Amino acid sequence: MPDDPSAKRTYTVLIPAYRPSETLIQLVEDLLRRGAPRIVVVDDGGGPEFAPVFQRLQMLPRCEVVRHAVNLGKGRALKTGLNHILLHHRDSAGVVTCDADGQHSPEDVVRLGELLTQSPRALLLGSRSFAGDVPLRSRVGNLITRYVFYYVVGKKLTDTQSGLRGIPLSLIPELLRLGGEQYEYEMNMLMLAKERDVDIREVPISTIYLNNNVSSHFNPLFDSMKIYFVLLRYGFTSFLTALLDQLIFFVAFRSGVAVAPGIVLARLLSSIFNLSMNKTFVFQSRARLPGLILKYYTTMAVAGTIVYAMIQFLTESFGWGVVTAKITVESVLFLATFVVQRDYVFTRPKLPVE
Repeated sequence: MPDDPSAKRTYTVLIPAYRPSETLIQLVEDLLRRGAPRIVVVDDGGGPEFAPVFQRLQMLPRCEVVRHAVNLGKGRALKTGLNHILLHHRDSAGVVTCDADGQHSPEDVVRLGELLTQSPRALLLGSRSFAGDVPLRSRVGNLITRYVFYYVVGKKLTDTQSGLRGIPLSLIPELLRLGGEQYEYEMNMLMLAKERDVDIREVPISTIYLNNNVSSHFNPLFDSMKIYFVLLRYGFTSFLTALLDQLIFFVAFRSGVAVAPGIVLARLLSSIFNLSMNKTFVFQSRARLPGLILKYYTTMAVAGTIVYAMIQFLTESFGWGVVTAKITVESVLFLATFVVQRDYVFTRPKLPVE
């Protein structure tokens, strides 16, 4: 059943292309034969030697070419194409993006477009199974990014790196303002959809790698580093906060302050630093400060109670030193604390997609 009875019944295929081969012409011709309503190709400044490919594309029916004078990156090429479609083709239910190097079968592209017209408010993600003969860098890169994305964003997806996507037209204005000029833009898109409560639906597609994927300009490890940096920023901030917390606690404990008051004092002073850093540096949250402070200190109170109880247990049952027990407990709780702050404390306001 369609999400909206008045859903638009057409879509536009968007293909960012940097130094394409004849494969791109074959792909576009095949898509047109299969009934793709409209195709927009973005020439991402590959140079004059690739002009013949784009000239041939311009001669095809229902195919438009938009050009960059110089190479600006896949993220910028996608935004250029999305902007063009939003300006000139608002009759579309949305946009289906696919790669220019033959990694996506025309059947899957058209099928995703048809699904998009039926569910014009969902972000459709073509998901590969990664079964069979898959290049090692692609298999390892997707595996690592899949789990890091889950911990950082809180959304479990099979294929976070897929370039075959069905994007609802209503999401495009926000995507045009979204940061990212290179491959990280596609990851940012998924993070934005999660923040905005946009339904992300995975659609199984074929896994195709031509010549061991040598034509791809994407490095699945290095080009996914932007999402890794969120967790690294959190770890760095947590490390600095922990140093400050441990220093205050150590000084207080050596000065004769009992364990419970020492934890409260250390946590209170270090939390001011942690709250500021997590809001601005780690999660870059736009949450309103009064509500954020209430949720943050509620979380810290619960976490402090758990830490205190576990310290008491380790020191009384196993004879651990207080400082050693505290460091161990908080290290174990690192990821749990990150998830709570991500999903409860430093959330961004949920803006409806019109």
